Amino acid sequence: MNETKKPVLHVSCVPRKDTTLLKISLSQDDLGILFRVTSVLYIHGWDILEAVAETSHEGHVQDLFVIRSWNGGEMTESLLSQIRKDLYSLFYEEKSVEEYLRDHGKGEVLVRKVGDPEASLKLYNPISSDFTVMDLRMKDNTGILFQITEALFHLGIDIISFTANSSDGKIRDSFLLRTSLTGEKLDEKTMFPLLRSRLENFL
Repeated sequence: MNETKKPVLHVSCVPRKDTTLLKISLSQDDLGILFRVTSVLYIHGWDILEAVAETSHEGHVQDLFVIRSWNGGEMTESLLSQIRKDLYSLFYEEKSVEEYLRDHGKGEVLVRKVGDPEASLKLYNPISSDFTVMDLRMKDNTGILFQITEALFHLGIDIISFTANSSDGKIRDSFLLRTSLTGEKLDEKTMFPLLRSRLENFL
């Protein structure tokens, strides 16, 4: 009799001077990893400053996140355990991010409009790269990364890497993107207008 293997989710962290390196390993790749992780860290009061996806020789996916607490708090063992539990529920127990946020009284972030008239969004396909680059400059706003990753998730767009820089109340977020269906760059004639329209709805 064959037993169904339980999906693997491994979560660990390495404290740094002002940030924490969060490592999340999954037994299989999945669209919307950053979307789910962003929602969990948002609930627990942590910002994602950088994110990089890696695939091991065994086919496991490991995502690395540089995170920082909103209030200068530390990543304790109990908090890390709760984050692991929440992520497992989102990845393997069919709980939607929308349900998860509403369960924690944060459903308003799903429809919140930032309203930054000076927001700047650039999309382009470098000749020398296999990915689409998306640069976003706007005023800093709690939960904005979640809204961006939600839009990308629903459009079937994978985030390969992400970095955030902030100064004087402004942020510059840079993403490397590709379509989840083909693994190619985003089509400039079809996907660019769709993505731009979706993001401009809440910027």
